[in-house]
Amino acid sequence: MNAGITSIRLPPKDSAMIEHFVKEGEFKSKSEFVRYAVKKTICDMMLKEFHEKLGERGVPSEKEGRKILADIKEIRRELWGEYAEGLP
Repeated sequence: MNAGITSIRLPPKDSAMIEHFVKEGEFKSKSEFVRYAVKKTICDMMLKEFHEKLGERGVPSEKEGRKILADIKEIRRELWGEYAEGLP
């Protein structure tokens, strides 16, 4: 899979905090931090959407529930795998 390139502008304080985490060895690079943050946000938003759907129409069908949970598990697996690679 080819990764796309996206440029982002951050406030200086946010950029400094990311640099701090990189220097402390939490992440290998700023890019790794941003990838982690994006995947975590996607997972969080999917969970939120799942809960909202539950509230709107009750319990999803078994098939819908399995699909949503499988998607969340895959994102979490990718998220943890990339984060764990950078640990000492």
